Amino acid sequence: MKNLFTFFILLFATIAVKAQPTITSNVLPVKGDTILMSLDSTLVSPGLSGANVFWDFSTSIKQDIFIERVYLDPANTPYAAKFPNSKLCRTDGIGSVYSYWDNSNAAKSVYYGFVEKNIYDQNYNALPLNYYKFPITFGQSFTDSLSAITNPGALVGPGKYAFIADAWGSLKLPNKTVPNVLRTKSLIYIGDSNPPVNSYSLTIEYAWYQAFKKEPLLVISTVIIDHVLHKKFVIFDNTSKVGVNETKFAEHINLYPNPASDLLYLEMNDLNINEDADLFIFDVHGKEQKHLSITKYNILNPIDINYLPKGMYLVNVIVGDKIFTKKIAKTE
Repeated sequence: MKNLFTFFILLFATIAVKAQPTITSNVLPVKGDTILMSLDSTLVSPGLSGANVFWDFSTSIKQDIFIERVYLDPANTPYAAKFPNSKLCRTDGIGSVYSYWDNSNAAKSVYYGFVEKNIYDQNYNALPLNYYKFPITFGQSFTDSLSAITNPGALVGPGKYAFIADAWGSLKLPNKTVPNVLRTKSLIYIGDSNPPVNSYSLTIEYAWYQAFKKEPLLVISTVIIDHVLHKKFVIFDNTSKVGVNETKFAEHINLYPNPASDLLYLEMNDLNINEDADLFIFDVHGKEQKHLSITKYNILNPIDINYLPKGMYLVNVIVGDKIFTKKIAKTE
């Protein structure tokens, strides 16, 4: 397993250094931030590394579900006691994964671990890792050590972290093309210190960043445990064209009442909806509960939610290249 990690370090070291563009700690979210993303559960190749690359993911990734990436005070989360030194918690708005961070230092972002409820967790409290060191420029690389406890399997052991900003260029997503982005590659390797030493976990994550925009535009991640692919996913920014004023768009939409027991009403004022429009309702697990095609003739018609169980739901209204998101409470 040591050879596996060494291979990645050597691979990182072969990339020439060049500074274009520069990413600062302005990309780090803070408590209270909510960022709309899309999840694709089909893994895709991260593409080429190097300078002035053009990555085209416009047809290879799709929007399986919409998620809200929410940043919380750790004290208000269910696993705060496991990560007492963290100052920020991230969840994807569906309650499935909680990761714990400290982004208070402009020079670095510190990672303490995560909990994927009833599935998988890792804790780095004894020796947390420096996930990002700012500023980040093309070719920048570093390594860090960590101490980890992984469950299930009670994998206890030292770990290594490797980081490199391995590419920059233009990124084409299903909904927009963004120039001047920087790609980072992060690797977390954990080997078991208890004999027999044949267990390990390996997480590889690629992320594409635009200067001063919170959260990456695209993340491609894989998790391998004991030679078996445990998890794979793609998350990408599903806000519309570069420069679209989503707040101004939201001012034209009203979804009421909230809370609601049986019917919802959607109002869209002063908007041209001759283009495609859709309404989606997702439960807290990210499962689609309803999909309606919207036309100018049925905007004010009631939306039946009487059949939904009591709880919280996420509503997405998509009008052309714009997206409106709202949480609603369903009562009995």
